[in-house]
Amino acid sequence: MAGKNRLEELTRRWQARHDARRRTQAEDGVSREPADAVRAARAASAFPFRRISPADYVARHASDMVAFTYDDYTYADAALQAWLDEVGRLLRARSNEPDR
Repeated sequence: MAGKNRLEELTRRWQARHDARRRTQAEDGVSREPADAVRAARAASAFPFRRISPADYVARHASDMVAFTYDDYTYADAALQAWLDEVGRLLRARSNEPDR
């Protein structure tokens, strides 16, 4: 159990740093960088953004998505962009709830 607790603590610390960096960038008006071609293709093929809502996806898969960073980038496909942004928002809101 000690190893699992350590991993959970490291994950929480990474998430806190990641969230702080996103807030600082937003406050400073720093734009997100465009996703490179590989990341964009991976996102478009890995996420069912045309078939399932972000809320349903998060409800099913949130426990497996502790280090979601796809919404750190911008994408040419507006539907993919909106879907990834909402998934990220829902995951951050979920991680801020008690007992998650």
